[in-house]
Amino acid sequence: MPQKGQRGSRLPLAAVLVAIAAVLYLAREVLVPIALAVFVSFVLAPIVRMLERWKLPRAVAVVLTVSFATVSLGIVGWFVEQQAVEVAGNLQEYKSNVARKLRALRATGPDAITKAGSAIEELGKEIAKPGTHTEGETLPARAPAEPVTVKLLQEPTPPITYLRDMLGPMLARLATALMVVVFAIFMLLRREDLRDRLIRLVGEREMHITTPALDDAAQRLSRYLLTQSMVNAGVGLAVGVGLFFIGLPSAALWGFNIAILRFVPYVGTWIGAAFPILLSVAISDGWREPLMVAGLVIGAEVIGGSFVEPLLVGSGTGLSPLAVLTSAVFWAWLWGPIGLVLSTPIAVCLSVAGRHVRSLAFLNVILGDEPVLTPEARFYQRLLAGDQEESARIVEEFARGKELVQVYDQLLIPALKLAEIDRHRGELDESQESGVRDILTAIVEDLGAGAGAPDDAPVEILCLPARDSADELSARMLERALGKRGLRADWFTTTLSARDLVQRLAERPAAIVCVCAVPPNALLHTRVLAQQIRLRGPQHAIVVGLIDDTLEAEAVRTKLGDGVDVAFTLEQTVERVAELAAAGQKRSANGQLSRRKALEAGRIAASRPENKAS
Repeated sequence: MPQKGQRGSRLPLAAVLVAIAAVLYLAREVLVPIALAVFVSFVLAPIVRMLERWKLPRAVAVVLTVSFATVSLGIVGWFVEQQAVEVAGNLQEYKSNVARKLRALRATGPDAITKAGSAIEELGKEIAKPGTHTEGETLPARAPAEPVTVKLLQEPTPPITYLRDMLGPMLARLATALMVVVFAIFMLLRREDLRDRLIRLVGEREMHITTPALDDAAQRLSRYLLTQSMVNAGVGLAVGVGLFFIGLPSAALWGFNIAILRFVPYVGTWIGAAFPILLSVAISDGWREPLMVAGLVIGAEVIGGSFVEPLLVGSGTGLSPLAVLTSAVFWAWLWGPIGLVLSTPIAVCLSVAGRHVRSLAFLNVILGDEPVLTPEARFYQRLLAGDQEESARIVEEFARGKELVQVYDQLLIPALKLAEIDRHRGELDESQESGVRDILTAIVEDLGAGAGAPDDAPVEILCLPARDSADELSARMLERALGKRGLRADWFTTTLSARDLVQRLAERPAAIVCVCAVPPNALLHTRVLAQQIRLRGPQHAIVVGLIDDTLEAEAVRTKLGDGVDVAFTLEQTVERVAELAAAGQKRSANGQLSRRKALEAGRIAASRPENKAS
């Protein structure tokens, strides 16, 4: 059964995802340096390419770039570590200041809160009393025992253990840094070879997919990471200098912290800002310094994030905000702080893979910021839901900057086609069908309000539905679109049978008859009606608006026969009717001119003397 098959196909996928997550977590000691090396290589690749364009050998360009980056980060890291040690040494002093401020806040707080806090504190003391039963029944108190003096004798720490505890973490960090540097150097030196190996791994038959995917990922990531690094460094430098002048200890540490955490969009700056704000609260006597620190961070973020970053980074990562936050939480859970920093670049790579590899398209749907539904599909979905308010809002947003006939062709008609396809398949019940029709009718009436033409138009235009209510709606749209062009048209409903309709048309003088039809199965009914009109009303010009641009024009014209103009969009139909109406107006004007000339000639002839005498 299909449901069982779908369930069976989902279970292996879920197992694969769980296995991948487990491998990423268990092998983080190896994978984190490699991921950091990839990150660094993407950041430094544009600089290496620039040096190569200056005629430097690749090896020299790579060594210079990596060396400069390593030394710079080493100096900054050492300085930041010294500042962190200084902050840790002053924690006891900060603790007493914070406690004093909390007591002051409590003393000046509202009476209700103060009383509630006192009651909770007294209750805790009562619970903590020895000899008090949980049900309020006091037990006999025991005589206090004689205190026993206990002395703890600590054995001297062996020198090897001391060295291990002191140097172990430092050596681990140095080893990770060395691995990152080595990996980054080889990746920059052999980047074409790595690209070719990845293409070979995917398969040479998929080269047309792999090549644009790799180019897209490399260009997008390199541009994003380099420019983002520059913006982050600028914001961090501004915050650090500002904190220094405010007088906050370890200003460089907090500026560096904000610069690193800004790689996590939306929330990284505010996570980094929490530390200096809390520190300013801890060391200051009042609230002026915390407010100054908060204002400094907000100002730097507004300037950097709202002005500088859009100018340099451009459209950004191509990720949705929810995907960025989810990725940050997931990778922080797997790899800790380093995973938090790498979360956005990893999400960009996955989104690019989903954009180019068909089997991974779900990744782009989950992570990308592009709409996953086309406007017509989104509009039709709200029609099915019976949501007239949101349907009208979608139409209003789509109609901005567009002409009425474009809104019909690009939004309403496609949604009407989807509804007709579902109706012919039997997938719509009566309530859904009537709901879609009613909402569409109301939107068509509202959209075309005010569209009209003079009642004394010289050429009569008639809009006919080929068969059903969908064709009737398209005829109504055509009538409104023609009104926007200054052409007056009348439209007929489906209440008349085809025979009565043709009979009425046969009795009318020459006009432009437009037959409107919406797929599927539109050609058959349109051909029958057009043939009957041509036989019973040969004085009419016939235009068939077969709103289906997937049909082959020549085949349709052959089936409809001579004497019938065919258009495949509503806009084409309007243009063709406008041409015929202009030609008809010109003929009418020429006929009126000829009659005026004839009358003038008759008056001149009658005024001659010989004609008067006779």
